[in-house]
Amino acid sequence: MKPKSMLFLVIILGILIGVSFIIKKMQTPSVSKESRMGGDLLENFPVNDIASVTIQSEEGTVQLGKVDDKWVVKSRYNYPVDFKKLIDFVKKWKDAKIGRSFKASGASLARMQLLPPDSTDAKDEEKGISVSLKKDDDSVIANIITGKVRENEQRSSGGQYVRINDAETVYLTDQNFKYMTKDSKGWLDKDLLDIKADDIRKVVFTSWENKMIYTIQREKKGDDAKLINVPEGRKPKKNEIDSVMRGLSSLRIEDIENPSETQTDKSKVDKLTFHLFNGKFYTLYPEKKFKNNEDVYCLRLEVAFEKPPEPEPKEEPKEETPAEITPVPEENADADTEKKDADKDKKDEKTPEELAFEAESDNKEMSGWTYILAKWKYENFISNIEELLEEVEKKEEDKDKK
Repeated sequence: MKPKSMLFLVIILGILIGVSFIIKKMQTPSVSKESRMGGDLLENFPVNDIASVTIQSEEGTVQLGKVDDKWVVKSRYNYPVDFKKLIDFVKKWKDAKIGRSFKASGASLARMQLLPPDSTDAKDEEKGISVSLKKDDDSVIANIITGKVRENEQRSSGGQYVRINDAETVYLTDQNFKYMTKDSKGWLDKDLLDIKADDIRKVVFTSWENKMIYTIQREKKGDDAKLINVPEGRKPKKNEIDSVMRGLSSLRIEDIENPSETQTDKSKVDKLTFHLFNGKFYTLYPEKKFKNNEDVYCLRLEVAFEKPPEPEPKEEPKEETPAEITPVPEENADADTEKKDADKDKKDEKTPEELAFEAESDNKEMSGWTYILAKWKYENFISNIEELLEEVEKKEEDKDKK
């Protein structure tokens, strides 16, 4: 090979190596080399490559990751993660800017609470919170330690000190991670159900002895919910009836129990069944337990579907119109709007097949868990019919007799 050809190949090879290095560098996050105010704390931060997050502190270790392409709290029995919270958390790191940077000694790191949380030689007040972000192949994207929050003259947050990859350099960021959630249950997706009371047709409470305690129902949407078979001399408490019907509205959990724990057989637990107008129904098994010297309010549930009965057509009396008079339709903008809204609602309605599939999917996702509720939320699932009733005043009784 001629010297010129050899030189040409060497130059091309050098260019390819340079390009490869630049591409690799662009794909690998690093601490900003500029170290100037306003520069990114993490350059080339591959947000979409993050497959796991570990947060370690004196309070414990939080592990978030993917299982079957779904984000879960691995340190809390692989329960689904609060995805919005995760996005906000990652975005905060992506948006973090450098206020200033400087080299720090061991004593300075301790003073700024930037020593690793697992350090055996450091005091608790000298340790920071460790955040580890990794890819699918377990390679590290960034290891970060968050430390002390810097207060400004107004005694409010002036940013926070952080270290990257155990380096001696300390960065003051414009972000504040002081309130970062450091316990696993704080990362759970706590929104369980949000079903409007107006969508519920009937609620049936059945005791574990299979005795029907009460039924609350409405004939059609928009009607008031009514307690069925009210005893003589009693009347229902409207507020309590409405409270039962709102039981599935904004239903949030506090925590979950370990799925491996033995649970009470459902046949030995009272149950509430919420029937929706669309045919879906939710069977709830509320149960109060006594654990670790305190009451724990638990809930299990099942979801199913049963095609609702077709409404019976109503016969409307026909009005005879004299033959010689031709009725002229009046323009009615409100009627046209109502018709369009009704047509849209009908178009948006799901088919029985779609609802059945949805119920089956929800049941598969929810029925295996035992949820822990706040006391006030648990108490919406009223088990004693006496709580739904009050005495009728004598004046009302006399009026009814007349």
